[in-house]
Amino acid sequence: MVDRLSVTILLLLLCLCSPSQVPAKEPADEQQRQLNPEETQQTLVFLAKQLTANLDAIHTWQGTYLYSRESLFHRSRFEPPIWKTTYCLLPFWLDQRQDQLRVNYTLTEKPNELDQLQPPIKIGSPLNVQWIMVKGEECLELSEKCFGSVYGFPDEIQKQIGDGRILYRKWKSELERDGRFFDPRKKVLGNSSGSYAHTLELYANILSGAEGKEQQEKFSERVAITEFKLKDGQKQFILKTEYNPRKPNGVSRIRQMTYDSRFSFNPVRYESLHGTDPDRIQIFSYKNVDGISLPEKVVLEDFKPMPSGKSELTSRLTYTLIDSKLNQPIDQDQFKIKSFNLHYGERMLDRTKNSAFIQGTEGLVPAEEFQYKK
Repeated sequence: MVDRLSVTILLLLLCLCSPSQVPAKEPADEQQRQLNPEETQQTLVFLAKQLTANLDAIHTWQGTYLYSRESLFHRSRFEPPIWKTTYCLLPFWLDQRQDQLRVNYTLTEKPNELDQLQPPIKIGSPLNVQWIMVKGEECLELSEKCFGSVYGFPDEIQKQIGDGRILYRKWKSELERDGRFFDPRKKVLGNSSGSYAHTLELYANILSGAEGKEQQEKFSERVAITEFKLKDGQKQFILKTEYNPRKPNGVSRIRQMTYDSRFSFNPVRYESLHGTDPDRIQIFSYKNVDGISLPEKVVLEDFKPMPSGKSELTSRLTYTLIDSKLNQPIDQDQFKIKSFNLHYGERMLDRTKNSAFIQGTEGLVPAEEFQYKK
């Protein structure tokens, strides 16, 4: 799929190379008002339903995100910091109804800005990896890194086989701790806690009094929603949550999420602030496909406080959608072991059952039964 990427991909690549921050423009001449506590609770319920409906309308989704990570490195006190950028392609196949996901992570070279006809060049790297997650607590991971002797395989067999890739069956919790892993439901349609609707539902539940009157009163003092009426009849809701200072005489921590009716009430901006200084800013843009809002570009910027008291931009992650098919059939073989095309002698280590296998001529064979044939 990635090999057929068009020139459009490269045009998208070009906008990823600058570390300068591009602030999102707020709509002009809005009419705004702060909602009362009852309206706030009702709006939280409404927003959660809208986001859930948009997510549930995605039955299958396959495509590719171009990912870039820009990081600011301070080499020494005597040298100015430099920006380093990593690029990779993230082709994915998501079947939401079956709770199945396949993702590939492939590093690429920096795009050639002078030659727009050159497609992204893949880099052979031990960091490249393929993952499959299916319903349940287990997942599969095939790394391009080649290993020698690995515990679980007979020594004599390992001497005969030598180095080679290893397919791991592991627990999902292990995979989710891997910073390379990309699940579009958590990276561009939500966060590590799941769908953005989940947080809204929790807030609405507390404000309804379901967690007790004391919790309701405390939380209502921290949460506020401002409604903006835009010129075209559309709306934005800015959800603001304020947290008390961690230290005496400290400043409050504020989190703000802006939801926009033009994009199925999906978020368009997130801010985490320490007083007035940002810790994190996230900006979303969308494309509409058959009435469903898909994240076309997501930019996440992290900041670090400096001795001067101001915050400095230290990293930027960008996900740009460059290829997409929505609600079209996906070959179910994509979610099976055979899709990895293991070569003869390559190994599989099942950490969930403490068992080991080796790829034979007809499929995987228990390691202790494998007979190596040159």
